[in-house]
Amino acid sequence: MRKILKHNKLIVIIISLITVFFIFQLPKIEINNDIQVFLPDDHPTKISNNRLDEIFGESDSIVTAVKFKTGEIFSPPNLETLSKLSSELENIPSIDEVTSLTNADYIEGSSEGMIVEELVEELPTNKEESRKIKSKTLNWDLYENNLYSDDFKSTQIVISLNDGLNNEEKEKAYYQIKKVTDSYQNNNTEIYIAGATAVNVLMGHSMLEDIKYLIPFIIGVLILILYLFFKRSLAVVLILMTVLVSSIWAIGLMAFLGINLTLVSTVIPVLLIAVGSAYGIHILSHYYDYLNEYQGEISVSEQKELVIKTVDKMGKAVFLAALTTIAGFGSLASSQIVPIKSFGIFTAFGIAAAFIVALFLIPSLLIIIANIKNDVLAENVETAEFKSILEKLHNFYSKRRISMIILAVLILSGSFLGFEDIIVDTPLIEMFKEDTEIRQADDFINDNFAGTNIMRVMVEGEEMGDLNHPDILTQMDGLQQHLVSHFDEVGKASSITDYIKRMNQVMNYPEAETTKTSTNSEENAVKTNESLETSSSFYEDDSEESASSFYKEDTQKTNKNSEANSSSFYQTENKKSTNSQPKREVLEGPAREKNISEYEFIQLLNAALTRAEKKNINAGELVNLLAEEMNYQAAAYYEIPTDLDKYGAASKQNLQNLISQYLLLYSGSVDDLINDQLEPDKAQMLLQLNNPSNLAAQKVRKEIYDYSDNFPEDYKLTVSGNAAMALEANNLIVSSQTRSIIISFIIVFLIVAISFRSVIAGLYGIIPLAFSLIINFGLMGHLGIKLDVGTAMVASIAIGIGVDYTIHFLHSYHAERIKEDDLHLVTQKTLTTTGKAIIFNAISVAAGFLVLLFSNFYPLIYLGFLIAVTMCTSSIASLTILPLLLNIFKPEFISKEH
Repeated sequence: MRKILKHNKLIVIIISLITVFFIFQLPKIEINNDIQVFLPDDHPTKISNNRLDEIFGESDSIVTAVKFKTGEIFSPPNLETLSKLSSELENIPSIDEVTSLTNADYIEGSSEGMIVEELVEELPTNKEESRKIKSKTLNWDLYENNLYSDDFKSTQIVISLNDGLNNEEKEKAYYQIKKVTDSYQNNNTEIYIAGATAVNVLMGHSMLEDIKYLIPFIIGVLILILYLFFKRSLAVVLILMTVLVSSIWAIGLMAFLGINLTLVSTVIPVLLIAVGSAYGIHILSHYYDYLNEYQGEISVSEQKELVIKTVDKMGKAVFLAALTTIAGFGSLASSQIVPIKSFGIFTAFGIAAAFIVALFLIPSLLIIIANIKNDVLAENVETAEFKSILEKLHNFYSKRRISMIILAVLILSGSFLGFEDIIVDTPLIEMFKEDTEIRQADDFINDNFAGTNIMRVMVEGEEMGDLNHPDILTQMDGLQQHLVSHFDEVGKASSITDYIKRMNQVMNYPEAETTKTSTNSEENAVKTNESLETSSSFYEDDSEESASSFYKEDTQKTNKNSEANSSSFYQTENKKSTNSQPKREVLEGPAREKNISEYEFIQLLNAALTRAEKKNINAGELVNLLAEEMNYQAAAYYEIPTDLDKYGAASKQNLQNLISQYLLLYSGSVDDLINDQLEPDKAQMLLQLNNPSNLAAQKVRKEIYDYSDNFPEDYKLTVSGNAAMALEANNLIVSSQTRSIIISFIIVFLIVAISFRSVIAGLYGIIPLAFSLIINFGLMGHLGIKLDVGTAMVASIAIGIGVDYTIHFLHSYHAERIKEDDLHLVTQKTLTTTGKAIIFNAISVAAGFLVLLFSNFYPLIYLGFLIAVTMCTSSIASLTILPLLLNIFKPEFISKEH
């Protein structure tokens, strides 16, 4: 070191140039908290989600909920507000589509055929017109829990963003949307914005707030603690410079390599400021101890010798401490959760930088300052109080060995009891505090609508047209109904089956119930039927024909004029084999003038109830069952057509052709639900979960895969989406945590064992760490702190930092043990020298991490709290349990020269 420190000015210049380089990289850093960044690129769920994005388009959307305090959403003034809001949102460049109550597609049947129009063609001017719009909305369950809430006071506007937007463009789009919606906030209107994109944008905003306020806060805390300990401004400046340089290097390297800043990596500068001070503290603490031995003036040459003596004495211990800390954080590189992996790698780099600065820059500056100041007066600023406290502590526990062991066992036993209560869950939205705008918006939407947590299910056939088959569509519809009825967390399940059922219904309206359409609607309907007739022969079996009619005034008329009045999907050019075609069963709608007796009314209710899947149903469900029983507005046809007799089809192929033509006739876009408008082989089902918990998503996903056994073997189901990716990230937490802990312990064991050339030494090295980790996990269980993406790092951080205390104590104890055989005196000297630095370091680190209690995010709050606790427990264990064991068992390695 003497030769290296001769070039002290060159060392300062090199470190300064590197720091300046990384400072210029800092503006390049980008923030990204998309759930996809948590999974490695080769993870199956991430790959499948990317594949779904390619097939059906990206699922990035922002959900806006609008609540009206006065009147229903269907009232004229409220619909007018929604219309204007939707129009303004559509003008934002980054928005692909806006779907709201005033512009949603509505499929209707008429005497002319199927009509696809906007749900609100013209804004209502009176209550009667409003009721008609409300009736239409309630007529199709696709809108339920999406376009209206149960109390009809709130509605949703779903905003789909353009594909391929980068994070900056998404952020810009969010704030443009926010600006528009804020202009509509008034005494009658409340607007909530939620969704994955909103969460990511606001998480980034809150992260910047954390960095802006917490870093100055922790620097202030560190300055205060350093000054109280050293009582020298120079020591404060040198140590502060060490941590700032290491933080700049770590974040600057991330920016240089294009690594995104995530919620997890927000902790890096805070951690480096708190932890990186340790090496400077130990070096300067011993340097000033040597300096305090002098009385009066000390020459420049003597100061230089003290610097070199300090580095030579502390160099090995500081190196081993840094090496084990780097290993502790480096173990996180084994994590499959990408932000945690990045956190481990760049924190380890930052620790290495802090070690280099402490070992080379601080001594170099001390020498340069000594040259400038020439002779100085050595001041003994140390007080005896702290030393006295440590001596009393040692005297206290050294006389109570058995009591100390019993106390340690009781603490560990109580901690183990908390293990079974640890919950592994990491929903992104729950990282925000309850009083934040995004959290309140998410809660409002989950309480009043289908939910914001999206799970995507892709059903995939082998050949084009496989997803037109009525049997597979029936299975898809069955899965949707099963999930909604069996899981309260599933607020909505939607797919192409909802559209096919609706089209099947409206194309089978009883003629007496068909709506009278406007001129434009009639033209659209006529085109629909013309398209139906001209295209039908393309899908038919050449050997079959049909006499089925979509509309029937009465049975006799239909039978007499079946050929003239029918619009058959199965009609062929061969008109001679009519008798071979199965006769279609045509269901009439309810009679408009028939009076029924009380007995018949009870019979009707009973008949409707027999259709129910459960006994306890609400009024709305009863009305729907009555509509099916009486075929009101073809409610009996709100189904996937599978019954050959009912639809007058000779084979399932005929019904498959029928479904193909439904899709052909639909003038709206269903690209986000099927991969081909005519003959799809892939379809997407969207599940909206009203519970952000990954535990809820896990139950739903398991049920989907269990239910998939009902699907034919040549069909494949794949579950993905934000909910599935968050679940996978959640599942990786435990495995990653276990792996990183094992790796950390192994590396610490090896480093300590090699350093002391003893396997037993390695075991002693991990005892205090194991003690603190057991307390940490027990505390999490007892306090209900979840194991999430933030708290998952506590163990590795605790090992990485806590091992410093063990190494410093072992080295100091070993040095004193070689000089002395009196174990009481050896322990006392170790405590009053190295023990002093250990306690101070633990206090500074704990205080630094306690600053995270003021973070905007719960994972960081709990991380700060738990790290502070582990710093206390690991340092106390190093100063009590470790010397207790050394003095009781007297291992050979501690008294041997190495």
